[in-house]
Amino acid sequence: MAFKQDFKDGKWPFGAKGKPDDVPVPIGAACVKMSKTLENAGEYSFGGRAETLPPVPGIFVNEIGSIPLPLDESQAQKLITKCEKSPFGHGMNTKMDESVRKSWQLAPDQVEIKNPLWRTGIDDLTEIIASRLGYKGVPLQCVLHKLLVYGEGRHFVKRQDTEKENGMIAMLVVQPPSAHEGGDLVAYRNGEIEHRHDLGKSNGSAPYFCHYAVHYADAEHALENVSKGYRLALFYSISLPVSMRHLKRDPSQTSNDLSDLINAIAEEDGSFALLLSHEYTKKSIADLGSGALKGIDRARFRELEEANQVVADDKKLRFFIAKLVVKVDNTLGAGGVSFHPDKRKESISWYTTRGESLGGVRRSATFNFLNPGQETLSQMWIPHGVQKEDGYMGNEGPTKNTKYARYAIVAWPSANHAKQALKIMPFDVAIDEFYARKPVDAAALREFMKDIGARTKVEGKHSSPDVLSVKFCQLFCEVAVEAGDAISSRMRTTTLTSHCHKTGRLWHNVSLIPVITQIVRTFDWGDFGEALLDCLGRGTYGPIEEDTGYSAMEMALLILDGLDSGAAHSALLKLAMKESAKFTTEELCSSKVVGFILKWVVRSDSDPTVDRVADKFKQLDASLLSAALFEKSLECLSAVEITEDKTGLLGMLVSKRIEWLKNQIAELDKSFSWQMPNAQFPDNAKVEEFLRGPATTFTITKGVHRFKGFQDASNCAAKWTREAQTHASFKMKASAVYADAVVTITKTRKWFDECQRTFEKYKVELAQLLERTGGEIDCSDNKRARIE
Repeated sequence: MAFKQDFKDGKWPFGAKGKPDDVPVPIGAACVKMSKTLENAGEYSFGGRAETLPPVPGIFVNEIGSIPLPLDESQAQKLITKCEKSPFGHGMNTKMDESVRKSWQLAPDQVEIKNPLWRTGIDDLTEIIASRLGYKGVPLQCVLHKLLVYGEGRHFVKRQDTEKENGMIAMLVVQPPSAHEGGDLVAYRNGEIEHRHDLGKSNGSAPYFCHYAVHYADAEHALENVSKGYRLALFYSISLPVSMRHLKRDPSQTSNDLSDLINAIAEEDGSFALLLSHEYTKKSIADLGSGALKGIDRARFRELEEANQVVADDKKLRFFIAKLVVKVDNTLGAGGVSFHPDKRKESISWYTTRGESLGGVRRSATFNFLNPGQETLSQMWIPHGVQKEDGYMGNEGPTKNTKYARYAIVAWPSANHAKQALKIMPFDVAIDEFYARKPVDAAALREFMKDIGARTKVEGKHSSPDVLSVKFCQLFCEVAVEAGDAISSRMRTTTLTSHCHKTGRLWHNVSLIPVITQIVRTFDWGDFGEALLDCLGRGTYGPIEEDTGYSAMEMALLILDGLDSGAAHSALLKLAMKESAKFTTEELCSSKVVGFILKWVVRSDSDPTVDRVADKFKQLDASLLSAALFEKSLECLSAVEITEDKTGLLGMLVSKRIEWLKNQIAELDKSFSWQMPNAQFPDNAKVEEFLRGPATTFTITKGVHRFKGFQDASNCAAKWTREAQTHASFKMKASAVYADAVVTITKTRKWFDECQRTFEKYKVELAQLLERTGGEIDCSDNKRARIE
């Protein structure tokens, strides 16, 4: 009852309404009929361990007696002498050909199964089989047809059985405990392997339990070669009772019926969702898509998929896999009764039937659920809830959090995909569909923008709306640019404010630079400039992680670099300088576009903001200056007029860096030595002295550092190796000497090799700077570095 409290208001997940015991019916005549048709969908082939059957059948054969299992060599030979070779059906005839079928068989009147639990087990198994074949509630008849023995080299090739009994719909193979290798039973469908039954061999249960396999009577099947031991099998025919033989289904007719219904759904502009009965993981769906489906889920989807293949292209359905999740949070009152039953959040994760993730949406949606299993609303959701209770939180009572999750097949006509994607799928799916329709006119663009705006407005009432991705912004802007003068200035503004919002710090937002630059170059800045600046300005500033997107300042500089002078150029430069002025010197150097900042500081006229940024560059330590800093600024100096004070700034920075590089190169230009002159080891002066000296090994004894024991020495060695290698490289090993714990330090070449790599890198950078400046640097404020 605790779970039912979550839906006591009669509102169930994803639009369903009613009492717990109500059996929901889909909307639309075609969907109602489809749900009814899928009630009879059956699995093509299935099997496993026969839980209903006793592991000791008590098989008794005339003139031989009881047959102990698994069969050993002597018992197998006794049984074989009583058997006859197995023939096979060929059309209306019966033939004998061991290249086709090689086994021994015994007629059912020669076999008796004496365990009294066997018949009950067979009856229970038949009931399970009826349900899985799509004949739930029908009293199918299960009759022993023959006993088969397969020894080494025995098999039968792929073939289709003749009908053994009137009204026969399937064949049941029961394998009593058997110890053998090989001999898989393989069922085929349309020439392809549909199911491989290994009947307990892979998990080692075959010698100890009965296993079974079922396939339709007319299914092609084969038994692979038995490579070792003996396999015993009891073949049963599964038939409809005489009074119910009219229920026997023609698979082709079912497919035709479903095809007609798919056509009707297209006419009705309908859609549906089919909840899956089995549990699945995110990994299985992502890896296999619809191939992960099991049992009745696989059978129902297979029926739908095959029927869809023969429908005209303009009426075909588009299938998706969706994970439907609803989270219910309740604050509990006395006796555990919830008094906040309406705190619900629904979300949907979308996949293609191939398993490709399409993303997720945090929103509610109303689905038209088929219900072929005739489940009640309670059965649909309550068993799929996972509950968690937390204690008292401050002034609030204890809380109960429940998560309900089910996978479903969701389908709608292909012609409606764009509309449905825009309604309930991730925005990226919607823009992909819209982009595929290029070129689009102003009316279509306006309608698309209106629908996106309406959806984000509705979502924003209940939670934060899903953020539009960089991909969405990029594709939408491309469509807008292509529409050109066909869209109004107001639409251009809306395009940016509504659909390219919060570009600052969006992951991979640098990919937007070309299309935004194109927009700026194509349209009048006065129509949308403020909107663009607002979009760029909604990002965050300051230090960033490597995997975050570009900031507003960085985006502005990259757009600026693709523009000529004008209003857009001036506005973006102003934004870039304003934001650059907020940075510390370290933050400035860590920017992805530090070279662009210096370039535009050098090229810009003096004003208070630009001068503040210039002062930050003047304060930079030479070690923070880098090749990236000078790349953009140096390349433009010979082509433009620059004020002398800005030339002096650049010259000063280059000169400072060159002098620093020369000093570093001189310090690093040394032949190999084990001395590490700048090594630091704050925990122990003697160890630091060793690291700076020429010796290669040193043992830390109790006279240097007293360890509490071997474990303490090991811990210290690990800690120092991990943390203390400052301007040094070494390895440490703990050991014991005369019961005292010691640590031995051995220097490595790693520090020297890293110094040599740095040495080579600095030489290259110095050579490039000297080449770019002609080797002449004057860092006075009134002179410019020589550029060739």
